Amino acid sequence: MGIWSWLIILAWSAIIATAAQYTLFRRDRGPTDYDWVFTAGGALIGSFTAHVWYPGVAFTVDGLWLIQALVGGIVGAVVVELIYRFFIRPRQQRGQA
Repeated sequence: MGIWSWLIILAWSAIIATAAQYTLFRRDRGPTDYDWVFTAGGALIGSFTAHVWYPGVAFTVDGLWLIQALVGGIVGAVVVELIYRFFIRPRQQRGQA
């Protein structure tokens, strides 16, 4: 994997996190909420893991299996966001009350 592969993965993670924050969670946001970080981190880990574990026969860009990385990013973002929403966030809110 070269620099372009990493740039694609980072950009994809940022796009997924931004889209999720502004479309799905806009009512839950406060001025100091940084929930998008969890989504972006999950997308980053999911993209890289899918690229490494599931090499394919489709398109490659600078050594990156593109379709696997894009789908893995979505799956990783969803999994990490669900973990955050159901386990981490309720504990944080109990600590504030």
